[in-house]
Amino acid sequence: MKLLFRLFIVLVLVGGIALLAGEKPAVAGPQEGMDSSAQAVPPNGVALHKDDPGSVKPPPPFILVCKDGVKSVGGVATLEVKNLADGYCIMATLRNPAFALGHFPKDIGKPLAHFTILRVFYHGRLVNDLPTEEGQVSLCYAVPPQKTGQIYFHDFYGPRFGRHGRNDWVPLDTTVNNGIACAAAQDTGAYGLFGK
Repeated sequence: MKLLFRLFIVLVLVGGIALLAGEKPAVAGPQEGMDSSAQAVPPNGVALHKDDPGSVKPPPPFILVCKDGVKSVGGVATLEVKNLADGYCIMATLRNPAFALGHFPKDIGKPLAHFTILRVFYHGRLVNDLPTEEGQVSLCYAVPPQKTGQIYFHDFYGPRFGRHGRNDWVPLDTTVNNGIACAAAQDTGAYGLFGK
């Protein structure tokens, strides 16, 4: 009985593979009548027969950092992590500023890029912040030409940690060098680049 059951499973798998192959034979070399140079795609070339022929893929809009390094968050922001202690991980995702968080102060301008939602985890548990003695995190944005930029923080995770403060964006100490705005990002919450 076990042998029949195993034989049945093998037949189902082989049939499924045949259906997926679409009755096309699998060959290792060029097919008869086809020029082999037409089939080859150089290792760094673009495969034009695919739906998305782009050769450079954008960075993912979600990252998880559990060791030192510099990572791009969706090509919008850069996260630099230094001296990260064991057990800590930083998760960063992007959020469209059209879905506003809190109240924007009138004099800060408008969002110049997607917000970065930063979450600090310690041994898999979401925590309020990363103490500076356990690691340092810096978040950077490129400031658009002809604009001024300032990074702000919104503590929308505050109620989760027992803080019921204001629902406003708070300016962070931001350095701007060669069009790149950077600020320390030690807390779980939202970060955004604002300017005029």
